[in-house]
Amino acid sequence: MHLIPLSDFGNQCTFLSSSSQAYRTCFDENGCIQVDEGTVPYVLGIAEEDDLPDIARLTIDAFGDLAITLGGDLSGFERALLTPGVALWNGYTGYAAYTEVLSGLRSRMKDKLEEVDLASPLAAKDDVGDMSEEDSAQLAANSSLILALGRPKPEGESGTIEVIATVELRLQPTDAKIPFSQPWVDSLERRAAKALGVDGPARDDTLQPYLSNLCVAESTRGRRIGKAFVRCLERIASDTWGYERMYLHVDLENAAAYNLYKSEGYQDVGFRWNVPWAGGASDIGYYVKKLQ
Repeated sequence: MHLIPLSDFGNQCTFLSSSSQAYRTCFDENGCIQVDEGTVPYVLGIAEEDDLPDIARLTIDAFGDLAITLGGDLSGFERALLTPGVALWNGYTGYAAYTEVLSGLRSRMKDKLEEVDLASPLAAKDDVGDMSEEDSAQLAANSSLILALGRPKPEGESGTIEVIATVELRLQPTDAKIPFSQPWVDSLERRAAKALGVDGPARDDTLQPYLSNLCVAESTRGRRIGKAFVRCLERIASDTWGYERMYLHVDLENAAAYNLYKSEGYQDVGFRWNVPWAGGASDIGYYVKKLQ
């Protein structure tokens, strides 16, 4: 199995072996969970290159084609930014969604795929202080940490892991902009907003941890896996990366997701990415939690 168990990084995630269940909830001290008695346990681990196709399929199953197909809900301005590429994406349905999600995962994980670890994206860079805001954001955009809960697939089945849950942790500007799958599109849109003088405010002056793309397979919901993922990422962001806050977006009409984040202490930041072309994106909740 290519998925690297989180327990292999014991010195960076000591919360797994803690005597307290406060953060690992349904996981045991090795980051494992057994869904059905007598079956092979699922292991919480860091995704590698060969795991991404299975993670992309789960993402599509969880969010649906319309939610992730590039261009599906874009405004006229955003379509103009992406032309002619958006026309190509809209020419296909499921295949385009899968291709876009898989490509986006690889792009956002570029640096982590070269060296798999739990370190903060900016921790190993001695010259971060000399970087421009845009350069540091670009560096962080290629260093997403993807966690997945999976186990080896039975012999003869395609793919490498049977994945039932996944989540992403990255560093993001705190201007409330909802990230695109492809980081270069975010950079382009922020430049356009800044040039037009309509870029949003920022809660923090520096990049901050951002939780996204949390999804759990329908067949295994109700086992507190989502809650466990949120708490694990909070500890990584706090204990390993050294940050004091975590940000996320949540669809306020998604009762399960909204209630999860509210119960874990996330609070409305108080502003949205409300540029003129934002469309429905301006209605998506932008929330933050103080970790320390």
